[in-house]
Amino acid sequence: MNNYNGILILHAVDNSTMFLNGFKKEFSDYYFSFDSTKESILKAKNLLGDLNPKSLIIYLGHGSSSGLFEPDENHLYENYFLDITWGNHYFEEHDVLLLSCKSNDFISKVYTPNFSLGFGNIISSEEELKIHNKKNDIKKNLSVEEINTFNRIYIEISMKIIKYLINNITSFDNIPKYFSFLINQEINNILLNKENENRVELSRILFEFRNEILFKKNVQKPLDKS
Repeated sequence: MNNYNGILILHAVDNSTMFLNGFKKEFSDYYFSFDSTKESILKAKNLLGDLNPKSLIIYLGHGSSSGLFEPDENHLYENYFLDITWGNHYFEEHDVLLLSCKSNDFISKVYTPNFSLGFGNIISSEEELKIHNKKNDIKKNLSVEEINTFNRIYIEISMKIIKYLINNITSFDNIPKYFSFLINQEINNILLNKENENRVELSRILFEFRNEILFKKNVQKPLDKS
């Protein structure tokens, strides 16, 4: 079905992405973590460059609409691990899943993957919640425990779907349906829990996470008419 020649899960590790360490346990054969040192970043890029098409690439870390960030213990996130140009270079003819903020905007600018899937603004920490509330008129009211619940839910769902891909249970173009179905189940469970007084707010952030997922099939680069 998928017939991947390789599978690589890259985790950009700093103290704000440690909550994604569960991927190492579940996918140790495919997992590589890298830090902010030049040697570690170069190793991660070499692993990407060594992949033969079609391979499955999964990126775990921080991102923006213009690229995927290098790890940064100071949380400034000024340096890109891959920008749009290098994304087009490394992702060519691969299937790409980017579990990072604003990766939906990023993949809209990257045209070389076979299939790609990205996400919207993922509020994964109390600090990110504060930033969101500062920038938006509509505030979110979530406790640290609820943010952790949100993280656990989308991580567990993502790992389940990645297993489906690796084990050829489904093809990459079907995974948006799985995300929607599994997230809807979690939303229903949360709303049915009447003991949770903040269940609507928690379900809303999952609802937004689901609706901001972007799936993209490769579109050839337009011809230069100049």
